[in-house]
Amino acid sequence: MCGITNLPFRLICKELGAGLVFNQMVSAKAIIMGDEKSHGMLKFETKERPIAMQVFGNNAEVLAQSAKIIQDTGCDILDLNLGCPARKIVNDGGGSALLNDEKKLIDILKKMRRSLEIPFTIKMRAGWDEKSLNALQIAKLAENEGVDAITIHARTRAQGYSGKSNWDLIRQIKEEVLLPVIGNGDVKNASDAYRMMQETGCDAVMTGRAAFQNPWIFKNFVDKNENPPALSEIKDMIFRHYAYSFEHFGQKKGLKIMRKFICAYTKGMRDGSKLRNAVVRMEDFEKIRDCLESFFR
Repeated sequence: MCGITNLPFRLICKELGAGLVFNQMVSAKAIIMGDEKSHGMLKFETKERPIAMQVFGNNAEVLAQSAKIIQDTGCDILDLNLGCPARKIVNDGGGSALLNDEKKLIDILKKMRRSLEIPFTIKMRAGWDEKSLNALQIAKLAENEGVDAITIHARTRAQGYSGKSNWDLIRQIKEEVLLPVIGNGDVKNASDAYRMMQETGCDAVMTGRAAFQNPWIFKNFVDKNENPPALSEIKDMIFRHYAYSFEHFGQKKGLKIMRKFICAYTKGMRDGSKLRNAVVRMEDFEKIRDCLESFFR
């Protein structure tokens, strides 16, 4: 969800009922080196609380130092990424690659736990591939090292975002550890979220890609229905999202960032592709606004 769960989008999710939001993952190395862009990604607003900041890396000392810096932002939770399948991240030994080195992971968890006073959580995959489904072992290891909660995306690194999420694994982990367990994977709507909780016993449900395309999933979960938003709601949300993006990023950068969200908001709509092809080429918000008003009429 890099580039997606920025401050404006998190505000949208909160307004629609998300109980806990996570920032896009940031590099531990970049944080301790004082990288301006990375530090900018740690900004949040009080109305986002509770908010978790997610960090990635492969060096215990660096991760522990960055954890202190991130904690000083006032965030509520620090989360370590053990699930990212991106080649760039795993080739550097971070993300889901850490599932393959339990000795290093223990060192990382020990040092990060000692450096933190706020809750410390992890998000992991089922394992590297089908031959190394070690999520339960990692969960028990994390519990022993003082981790406060676990999110399990029940796909392997090899699966990426394809294939089926193994909900039985979520249930198994929930049955064998005392920590709160957050389930993730194949939650495409509110009904899926309720079904995951019923079938696995997990304490909470995380959704990522489904929320990007339909942030109303949180409202549906709270209201216990699957009612799609009216076209007028979608239009109003798009303009509110633009306003948040301009306020946080400035208009020039905000326009570019909003292109991917326009594509998500209008996916599956009649003539939506024509709208998207037009809007992504526009750099004048007045023209974009006129185009959107015309489209929704």
